[in-house]
Amino acid sequence: MAKAARKSKAKTKAASRKKTKAAATNKRKAAPANKAALYLTEDDVQRLVGVKDAIATLEELFSTWSDPATVNLPRQRAHIGNGSFNLMGAACGAAEIFGLKAYYGIGGGRFHVLLYSSRDGSLKGMIEADHLGRIRTGAASGLATKLLANPDARILGVIGAGRQALTQVAAVCAVRQIETVRVFTRTPEHRETFAKQIERTLRVTAKPATSAEAAIGDADVVITITKSTEPVLRANWLKSGVHVNAAGANAAERREVDAETVLRATVRATDHLAQARLEAGEYRDLVAAGRLKWQDVVELGDILTGKAPGRRGPADITLFKSLGIALEDIAFADLIIRRAHQQGVGRAMP
Repeated sequence: MAKAARKSKAKTKAASRKKTKAAATNKRKAAPANKAALYLTEDDVQRLVGVKDAIATLEELFSTWSDPATVNLPRQRAHIGNGSFNLMGAACGAAEIFGLKAYYGIGGGRFHVLLYSSRDGSLKGMIEADHLGRIRTGAASGLATKLLANPDARILGVIGAGRQALTQVAAVCAVRQIETVRVFTRTPEHRETFAKQIERTLRVTAKPATSAEAAIGDADVVITITKSTEPVLRANWLKSGVHVNAAGANAAERREVDAETVLRATVRATDHLAQARLEAGEYRDLVAAGRLKWQDVVELGDILTGKAPGRRGPADITLFKSLGIALEDIAFADLIIRRAHQQGVGRAMP
């Protein structure tokens, strides 16, 4: 009887192991369905993430900047019809992802990000990326402000009130206790409207300024967010200790700050030097004139990891020339897709 009991017990254990193994197998088989490639719309992106999420993502990204498996491919432009087709790509080794962003710059723009797994090359998702781009561009300025602006910064001056402007302001307000925002655009109605939008959305006092100089004169942090081909910011407007985010111009023929602003800065930063050599007009002009060396420009990731010095004292003027790079796009896209799976947002791609 004891022998029979042992046999029965052994059979029960074997059956139990078989069921457990089958359940695990079924779970593994079911997993890919939960991780199917997703298509996410602009509305989905707005529901899933905000500027604080993007700042945290970029801070984590730039902390792994030196990973040899991390690569950023500068933007390529092709003139098509009345617009421009733009293509940029990147791979992030730490996150095991790679991808691209493609957009057509006409009629408000059409933006898409494709994200892939570097483990097996599978597509993770396709994202409508207008809001993604606005948020991550703002976040880059937010991270630069966190790293470079004086801790007691309270006044923000803004030149420009276009599609990218609100997320710029939101990102700076996320990292510093901004009490007043002063706004200037060439059109008085736009100044008034944007100031009201800031107050309504961010609960921060915002005032329209009658000139760019009036908006900037006593600012602790400055944002330029325009597509100007001529400088909209002059060095003689800047007070001691200010941090400047030049965030609008991302093409060689555009420039938002004058040469003296660049030369007065004790820190001249950018997202990616290789892309700056192609697109950062303010830096390129001075290098070509022999007044600046590329060694005088540092990457945001090197400041974050301590490989390059940041602000040395409260009187320093610091400058971040934002270009918007693909590596920022794909890192943020990875967070968006992970969050979409967690919250059941988006639709599976065929």
